[in-house]
Amino acid sequence: MRQTVTCNNITWIDIKSPNDKDVEFLRNSFNFHDFVLEELIKPSHRQKVENYDDYLFMMLYYPVFHKASKEVSEQELDIIITRSHLITAHYQGISPLDSFFREINSKNQTKEKYMSETVGHLLFYAIHKILEDISAKITAIEKQVRYIEKEIFKGGEKEMVFEISRAKRDIIDYRRIVGPQTSAIESLQIEGVKFFGETLAPHLADLRGSFGILWNNLQDQRETLQALGETNESLLSTKTNEVIKILTVFSVIFLPITLLANIFGMNLEYLPLSKTPIDFWTVLGVMALIAIIMVIYFKRQKWL
Repeated sequence: MRQTVTCNNITWIDIKSPNDKDVEFLRNSFNFHDFVLEELIKPSHRQKVENYDDYLFMMLYYPVFHKASKEVSEQELDIIITRSHLITAHYQGISPLDSFFREINSKNQTKEKYMSETVGHLLFYAIHKILEDISAKITAIEKQVRYIEKEIFKGGEKEMVFEISRAKRDIIDYRRIVGPQTSAIESLQIEGVKFFGETLAPHLADLRGSFGILWNNLQDQRETLQALGETNESLLSTKTNEVIKILTVFSVIFLPITLLANIFGMNLEYLPLSKTPIDFWTVLGVMALIAIIMVIYFKRQKWL
């Protein structure tokens, strides 16, 4: 599906699920290299910015979060920038880009605001919207990390094992998608100035700065979550050791009592204290005394 919006000699063509007809349209309308047009059809895994003198070709990836499976996948975004046209192509919907396009297409005031300068400025606004959306998703991860931290120190170590694993998976997915785009953003700052001139330099520098903040925040959450995971494992191990220690202490306490009970349970002709009026209470008292002595000893040793 191909959509177009035009204002002040600037045209934005947005192509969703590009096909051969879309490629043929671009081939007949522009002087794009066949290699570039082929990239619009087949998926690629290379973030890049290429300068073809008359136009720039840029490839980025947008992380898509699937609520049903709670997984993150990458969505390719191909961008061609000429002096008068911004062409975006993607196989599925990219929510911040789609929303931005609809906003421009439906409101004349918004159209004038974002399409009154150059195509480079429109590109800046589009990428900035995407980075803002990714930043919001990373902020959601940050909130989840804070929740995990709070629950760990409230005694929910066992329940947080799964939450930590899920948050780690999300961070790994975002780093896998976002990280390689560092070089593309840096290249855009260089090639964009060459193509559009120094007037766009502050905007491209702002994009690089926004991307740097986003990436640093993602790295911070990774390190924080790693530390929380280690802390959680330590607390779980400590609790397990405490349980084992208590069980061991009680086993040791009941060991001599069990031994004494087994001795007096022997079927022998003669046993000390047997067949006396107080034999049961005497043996029971000895057992209780042994238990009390051992409890006192363990408490002095601070094992209880």
